[in-house]
Amino acid sequence: MPFDTTSQNTTQFAAYVCTEDGATVARSVLETSVGDSHDLHGGGLSGAARVCTSTNAAQIILAEMGSISVEMACECISEMCANGSDVIVLGEQTDITTYRALIKAGALEYFTLPVTAEEILAVERAAPKIADAPAVETRAKSIAIVGSNGGVGASLLAQNLAFHAAAAKGPALRTALIDADLEFGSQAIDLDREETVGFFEALMSPERIDTTFIAATMDHLTDRLSMYSRQVYMGQDAQGLFAGLPHLYPLLQAEFDFIATDLPRARLLQNFELASQFDALILVIPTGFSGVNAARRLIDGIAAYAPDLRIIPVLSDLRPDAKLSAKDITATIGSPIVATLPRSDAPMMRAHRAARPLVDVQPKGTYAKAVETIWAAAMAEPAKAATKPKGRSFLKRIFS
Repeated sequence: MPFDTTSQNTTQFAAYVCTEDGATVARSVLETSVGDSHDLHGGGLSGAARVCTSTNAAQIILAEMGSISVEMACECISEMCANGSDVIVLGEQTDITTYRALIKAGALEYFTLPVTAEEILAVERAAPKIADAPAVETRAKSIAIVGSNGGVGASLLAQNLAFHAAAAKGPALRTALIDADLEFGSQAIDLDREETVGFFEALMSPERIDTTFIAATMDHLTDRLSMYSRQVYMGQDAQGLFAGLPHLYPLLQAEFDFIATDLPRARLLQNFELASQFDALILVIPTGFSGVNAARRLIDGIAAYAPDLRIIPVLSDLRPDAKLSAKDITATIGSPIVATLPRSDAPMMRAHRAARPLVDVQPKGTYAKAVETIWAAAMAEPAKAATKPKGRSFLKRIFS
């Protein structure tokens, strides 16, 4: 259809198309609405942007994207919106990236052909924003769970804390479980779920994603609990992917009420700046010399880079080790132990075989009670720093 520049009068509705399919849809819209054949033009989206000025732009413009790039389409939409028009775009592209880009540029809606006139006419204008309305800032609680050693049950605790947070008979919070162990993360495997492919896409280009992308790509374990969990393949750059993780938290905090991150100790040790993304860090410690030594190293590093981050030490009986006392461990790390994760071999075996969290399999067991205690400590308001115990225990003498 030839490009038409003859119409100069302001109308309520105008269509600019560049294919026969687009023209057929536009005619149907015009016949169903108050428009007529004089409001149908050629040129598509780019043509509409060239002829629609602030003095003659229609109130609503239906424009076909055609073969122009997404970037050019966004510029055209922004220009027409600046002239006071509402823009509805037609196109062949079906990817979510194109949709998000056009909506972000100001398009009222984007429809992939074929589409009916009824669907287009059902689009409603967004209510005007009240400029002076105060913005209500909400920020989800973000908690990291780290094991000072492998095999102490940090991943198990992260999983069960997330399920506890989302439980309908519990806090009932919209919860995100983030498996940040990109090399050997086990959350998806333990819960018998497919890996979330969109996780790596989000980490590679965090500046290009939004809450819509996050909601579409996370695995929704329950109505309130969603998860990101995926392992790298051999040779893939896990460290490069991990660098995108801090950029995800502002989006996650806009989408959820609570975020539990299963965080490997090696990544925290290499990037203590990541600690600023969390309101508290739960440190799971075995009762052995190496575990307590590793815990003290992590605590010292966090104190240097994120001194305001609350650290919640938790003992684990999953690894007996040297069976050091809680009193001596407290004296060494300088913080009181909040709870002890008990051995729960039989119910844990049932939970793993059923691919369910332990707090669901045995909701009144000792492990579930420990999770409740840890949850209460993590959600409590920060208290004033306690004075470190005087004196030096035999552990401090060993590690000095």
